[in-house]
Amino acid sequence: MDRSLVAVLFVAVVASSAALAATSAPFEGDAPLTSESAFLMAAQTAANIGDMDGAVQLYHSAIIYAPGDPVPYERLAEFYVQGGQSELAHQYFALALDVQPAYAPALRGIALLDLAAGDRAGAQAQHEVLLHACGVACPETAQVEKALNPNSKP
Repeated sequence: MDRSLVAVLFVAVVASSAALAATSAPFEGDAPLTSESAFLMAAQTAANIGDMDGAVQLYHSAIIYAPGDPVPYERLAEFYVQGGQSELAHQYFALALDVQPAYAPALRGIALLDLAAGDRAGAQAQHEVLLHACGVACPETAQVEKALNPNSKP
């Protein structure tokens, strides 16, 4: 088969799959998914009922729907954290930061992953970035501080 024909077929399959994902509901009787928040809610619902593959696909659909928003990347990263897939989580937190470099939830996520992996220096570096990005009153900063200093008083 000619390579250009394979490429055309691949593009057609991807386009039809994307169109199907955008117009079909994830659960019978639900409205079509037509917004980033709808994809994110459907992904969370899929994760809650144990449909992990469906959740990942819906998070990816949210990313495709809103590639310039860090939230879907961060939510997928959190999904991977909960599933114990720290390498994938780190990649998606980093993608969220590519979209918005001072995105506090992604900075917190990377700091906590670094700390869990035994990289205290990396976690402290992310904490410093958090301090500059959103200050001491930021809840993400407080969460990282608590993780770095578990024996300190609140």
